[in-house]
Order: sequence, then C-alpha cells, then structure tokens
Amino acid sequence: MLAWRVLFMSDSARQRRLDLGDALSSPAEQFLNKHAEDVLASLGDGLILLDTGGRVVFMSPGAEDLTAVSAQHASGRPAIKVFAAHHWLAERITAFLHGEGRRLTDGGELAAPFGRRANVRLSASPVIDRDGNTVGSMLLLHDVVATRSLSETGERGSRVGELAAVAAGLAHEIKNPLGGIKGAAQLLADTLAADPDGLRFTALITREVDRVSGLLEELLELTRPPRLRLAAVNVHRVLQDVLLLEGATATATLTVRCQFDPSLPEVWADESHIRQVFLNLVKNALEAMERVGTLTVSTRMETDFHVRTPGQGRGRQYISVDVEDTGPGIVPEDCERIFTPFFTTKTKGTGLGLAVSHRLVTQHGGLLRVESEPGRWTRFRVSLPVATAEEAS
Repeated sequence: MLAWRVLFMSDSARQRRLDLGDALSSPAEQFLNKHAEDVLASLGDGLILLDTGGRVVFMSPGAEDLTAVSAQHASGRPAIKVFAAHHWLAERITAFLHGEGRRLTDGGELAAPFGRRANVRLSASPVIDRDGNTVGSMLLLHDVVATRSLSETGERGSRVGELAAVAAGLAHEIKNPLGGIKGAAQLLADTLAADPDGLRFTALITREVDRVSGLLEELLELTRPPRLRLAAVNVHRVLQDVLLLEGATATATLTVRCQFDPSLPEVWADESHIRQVFLNLVKNALEAMERVGTLTVSTRMETDFHVRTPGQGRGRQYISVDVEDTGPGIVPEDCERIFTPFFTTKTKGTGLGLAVSHRLVTQHGGLLRVESEPGRWTRFRVSLPVATAEEAS
C-alpha cells in the first residue's frame, strides 16, 4: 500500500506525495498517508523501521521506552550503531540484515534504565512493496515482562473474585448473629456487676465479637466496588506519612532507608486507598523482620511496561514503589499464593491485607508484585500510573 511506503521516503518526497494524496488515493489511502506514523505509534509493542541501508527511519514510543533511545537521536543513523549498547539486539539486527531478507524471531534482554533488564521478543522481517521490491525492514519488540505481569494479574483477580464472592455470602450469614451475641454479652455484664470473673468473661466475649466483625468487614471489602476519588497525588508525601504512622524510624536494631527520586511526577490515584496499601506493606515488612534488619523504601520511574491510552502521543507512564525488607523471605510456592485471601505466612494474621491491597492497586490500573530470596530479603513492588499534565493541573 502506498501509505506505508511514505515512511521510507525522504522528507521532500513524502511531502510531495502527501500533497497529491487527495487526488491520487482512495479514502483509506488518504487517511493512512496522513496518519501512517500515528497508526504505528499507537502500537503497544516497540516498532523500529529501517531503510534498505539499515538506517533507522522510524521508532515508536514503545521502542523508545524499551531501548531508552530517542527517535530523534536514532533517525537516519545505522541501527547497529544506535543500539550498540544493547549487545544482543545489535547482534540480532546484524544477523538479520546479513541474512538475505529472511525473517528472524528471537528472545533476549535489553539493558533498561536504572540497571534493570527487560525481557523482550524480537521479530524482524523485510518490508516488501506491491512490486515485490524490498523497501526496508521492520523490527518489532514485544515486552514479555509486561504481558506476563498483566496476564497473571488478570488471572489472579478472577480467582480472588470468585473466592471472595463465596466468602462474602458466608460473611453476611455470620455477621448477623454476631450482633445478637454482643448484645447478650452486654446484658449479661449488667447482671454480673458484682462478679469480677463474670465481667472478665463477658468483656472477652465482646472483644472477640469485635475482632470477628472486623475480620468479616475486611472480607466484605474484597467484594465491594471501590469508590475511587482519583487525583494527582505526591507519592513521597504518602510514604513519609506511612513511615511515621508505623513508627518506622531508625533504632539500634532497625535501619530505615528512603531512596526517593525527587524528580518523579505525581501519580493518578485515590490517596486514602494507596495509603492503605503502603501501610499494609510497611507493617508486613516490619513484622517479618521483627523490627531487626533493614527496611528500604524506594521510588523510580517504571521501565518494565507502559500502557497506551487514547488521546496521548505516548503511553501512560508508571511509577514504581519498592518496599523491601531483610526478613526471612518467602519461598517460591508461597509467592504464587501470597495475594490469595486467607493465605498468610505469619503466625498471626488474617491473610486479607495483601489480598485487599492487590485489589486496590489493580483497580487503579496498576500492578502489585512480589520478589523474594528466602533467608535474605523480600520486595513488594507497587506500580501506579503517572498523572498526565491535564490531570495534574
């Protein structure tokens, strides 16, 4: 199609082609001639187009994010030199360009910002025009980590939702008679005013009823649709408040490290809900270490994935918040179930805190993930969407 060949033309030739587009093209071609780059830029994956000399003629925002190379810097330069810092990618591009136009598919790692590694799948193929001539090459980078994380989140959310729906039905049945039990205990206490032992037992009944009611309330929270009041939120201020509330200050046995990037923009979130998430994570970390060890809370711009939304030239970016402790860690099989309601690795606990936190983060369009090395450390990572310029204003 003529529209796609426009991308491989010189700037002057491209403009001449666009000027003649209304007279020479069908409506579909007219649209693509004018918006070909917009269409390609809207792809969720990273797309790189090369001319017949192996020089970069186009990079989508997704490709910029994955390679940490700007389209402006790459334009017109040999792809092998542009991506020289990504040794695997440069090698695969070299192999493809010298492979006589044969298609190539391979998986590997890209060196992402902040010293991280991004797992991607590369698909390379020649671009052939309607006359059978090779006019360039197409490189497609698929973010394996983002796809797997989003898929796992969806599957986990479905399982949790089914379990929570059943449990919520039971919670309603249990909660109703609890009020009667508490009322009876209070009446009994009035008749036992002169009996200290009796009063002690009625007080115990009342406390246990309140505890079970609180547990049921947490369970019901899993099934209630969240009422998010979204606004631009300074995540660093929220984290500082959480650390203060949890008493997470340095002591003779506890080291607290805050590694905040002050240049980060605000997130688009419900402040009270993300505060609850971070309270749960910090509290769990301190309990896991028994306040002996190192608690590290860090923030950075997310490089593992981005989500493209209509009306935005680039995908919505994300900020990641890591809460890491040097406690006993979590074995791999437990990491897979850590966000399931009622599952807990602690001797005391309901097993609902992380399930609720996971649900709240997911409702924000974010991700909550866990990594751990048993015997050494555990890290929970919360990824939240960045507020756009319009949302932050």
